[in-house]
Amino acid sequence: MIGIFGGTFDPIHAGHLQIAEQVESSLPLSELHFLPCATPVHRDMPQVSDAQRVKMIELAIAGNNIFRVNHLELDRGGQSFMVDTLRQIKAQNQAGTRVLIMGADAFNQFHNWKSPDEILQLAHLVVCRRPGVDMDTSIYANHWVSSVKMLESSTGACILPLEVDESPCSSTYVRKLLSDRNQVDRCIPPAVYQFILRNHLYE
Repeated sequence: MIGIFGGTFDPIHAGHLQIAEQVESSLPLSELHFLPCATPVHRDMPQVSDAQRVKMIELAIAGNNIFRVNHLELDRGGQSFMVDTLRQIKAQNQAGTRVLIMGADAFNQFHNWKSPDEILQLAHLVVCRRPGVDMDTSIYANHWVSSVKMLESSTGACILPLEVDESPCSSTYVRKLLSDRNQVDRCIPPAVYQFILRNHLYE
């Protein structure tokens, strides 16, 4: 089972890692792919280069044998549509089960994504609850399951809600602190923070 965690990761922070670690501890994943997008469809463009975002992810996940950086969207370029990426991942790993990880706020807009029906043919969804965000379970209501065991045993696409610990960290919050050079130790892994300082990012 391969977990796929997409985002701009501009920069990667403790909130991202907390979600990834809790998904890893809840599901029998063989790999969890951090998937930085090239051109975001629903967000502003990243403030730093693709190579810098990849390097920060590599620094943040060093030492975890399950976590990987997936370059597919960066290599493909252009607008990053998840359905295109999942098609490529399936072509590379026909036998593997794919699990797409997202927050509740992103899921509530899932029906507006490109080809959501096909995405559900290509991957299960794990929807992480976010503080202050009500999860809209009326979206694809017949796909919801209540446990990892049900997801594993299902022959069709499933949507699994997952409780994750609340984190005060977000990329917007971190970038603001970095621009003021305030203390962000609790939100940025030390190696990533040093990389940001050395390269004068987000100033």
